[in-house]
Amino acid sequence: MDASKAFYLYGIIDQPDNQAVLAELKSAEPIRLLPIQELGALVSEVSLEEFGEEALKNRLKDAKWLEHRLRHHEWVVEAFMRCGTVIPMKFATIFNTEERLTERLLGLYETLRELVGKLQGKEEWGVKAFCDLRYIQATADAEHEKITQLKAQLAGQPPGTTYLMKKQLEELVTRETDQLLSRHLESIYQRLASLAHEAKLNLLTPHELTNRKHEMVLNAALLLEKTSVNRLAEGVRALRQDYAPHGFEFESVGPFPPYNFSRLPEGVVHE
Repeated sequence: MDASKAFYLYGIIDQPDNQAVLAELKSAEPIRLLPIQELGALVSEVSLEEFGEEALKNRLKDAKWLEHRLRHHEWVVEAFMRCGTVIPMKFATIFNTEERLTERLLGLYETLRELVGKLQGKEEWGVKAFCDLRYIQATADAEHEKITQLKAQLAGQPPGTTYLMKKQLEELVTRETDQLLSRHLESIYQRLASLAHEAKLNLLTPHELTNRKHEMVLNAALLLEKTSVNRLAEGVRALRQDYAPHGFEFESVGPFPPYNFSRLPEGVVHE
């Protein structure tokens, strides 16, 4: 075996021999299917000069290289997603030998088979919510009696008292705004989750990276039956209608390979 090579694992599919899709994938690193009993592992041989553990740490600092490699990974996984069920692996899941890769996947076989069963006929979608928080604050101002009282009491107070009361008012407005926003988000998430086989919340993207005017306040991943996508579209339309008066906007994106619903035991990287 070439000691300068390693094996890159893109994902696990429910078809151990799908030559039709393989024939469509023209790649500098030929993709092949490695049978794992009744499943198939999507693999290619890669250079350790790129994907060795130390080399990879340096490569990940190269934005151009990383974008190219991420797109390639997604391209391979999505090609197989269109014709079957895929358990997508994390980017740069590397094994030093084919034997170690096979051994590791056979050890996980029952877990993989159960996961394929869960994912069959499903795809991942995302729903993001953005909010103009001034709407939430205005509602909190209008509806909270204590805020109204403090505002009324500010008039005619001496400077020292005014300063302390303003600080108290700011803290109260912030707390009430946060609580009102949390109630809205809980309701929104529950409505989305009711449309999905499974749902989870992802980390929020920093405001400056979203290219949106308003702050992202919810980033939900949904595992949907492929036949339920229209229900999601209807659900998002209803959310837009119900929450526009509260300053919310919604964006649905997909379909994606089910990365958020394909968690495997730790330790499947750089074997």
